[in-house]
Amino acid sequence: MFFVAASFTAAAQSIPVDMRDALVVEFHFSPSDLGRAEAGKAVAKIVPTGRPDDVRMAGVVLVHVSSADFIRAFRDIEHFEIGKEVRRTGRFSSPPAESDFVGYHLPDLTRADLAACRPGNCAYKFSAQEMEDLQTKVDWSAPAASERAEEMIHKMLIARLLDYQQRGDAALDVYYDTRAPYSVAQGLHSLMGAETRLWSTFPDLLRYAENYPKDKPPNTDDFFYWQEAAFGLRHVERVQHVIIQKVPRPSVDPHYAIISKMLFATHYFRAAIQFNYVYPVRTSAGEPAVYFVAAQRSYVDGLTGAKGAIVRHIADSRSPARLEANLDLARQQLERAR
Repeated sequence: MFFVAASFTAAAQSIPVDMRDALVVEFHFSPSDLGRAEAGKAVAKIVPTGRPDDVRMAGVVLVHVSSADFIRAFRDIEHFEIGKEVRRTGRFSSPPAESDFVGYHLPDLTRADLAACRPGNCAYKFSAQEMEDLQTKVDWSAPAASERAEEMIHKMLIARLLDYQQRGDAALDVYYDTRAPYSVAQGLHSLMGAETRLWSTFPDLLRYAENYPKDKPPNTDDFFYWQEAAFGLRHVERVQHVIIQKVPRPSVDPHYAIISKMLFATHYFRAAIQFNYVYPVRTSAGEPAVYFVAAQRSYVDGLTGAKGAIVRHIADSRSPARLEANLDLARQQLERAR
């Protein structure tokens, strides 16, 4: 997956050779796709993976800002993460605290779904212990039962994140929302392990992502955020760990590699990762610009079987356009702020 970064100085519309190779080989970008990207259009492609629940796609967009300005805006994740499906984003404090959720209410919590939640059959992705706590520590006959449950879920999320910051992936949940328990850590390692090109190009970054909080490489920093997003019939609350690495390259402007792990999601996503690359180029006038690559891979519920095949076909037809729209929104926002 992805590319070996290198110094490049040329007209900003020219995609660097190593990036071009990665987009063609890994994501099947056609000459027409590359031409559109070089002309300033956001372009995204979805790639079959051999299993229906494994969704992999990538997009690229040219942004006329320096890489330093781009990464500065990216770190302001509450304003950077925009799109039709994004409802709200909040960055966690250091250390995370319940006050990070002040004024925020979990999407589409229903008293009936929460009260009925049991291991093997739950509308939300919780561990068996969390489900038991919801049943035994909430008085479902009380008028404020839903508010009490929401408060408890926020406490769970903070406790889970604090534990992750101490023990890494060993602290991640095993979901019991279906009959077959699902380990988030195993799902993340499977997704990352499948990206052989990424491992060969950025081994230190991937090793840190797998072994966090151990093995942190130089020129690397982290942050965590939560987000409410609208996918399908339900809104999803998710928690993300973002790792940014400044990549040493003999170029005027710095390169950046970014990996984001989804640590938790209330619905749909069993495991997900995103890899971004900020690749600086120069216009023929010597002005800075970047190619921003966003590559996503996830294990998603409901895409197997006959019904799942229909859902997958619809997702495949719509997801690239959604990613293109989000990349273009980011481009417009950043270029307006120059």
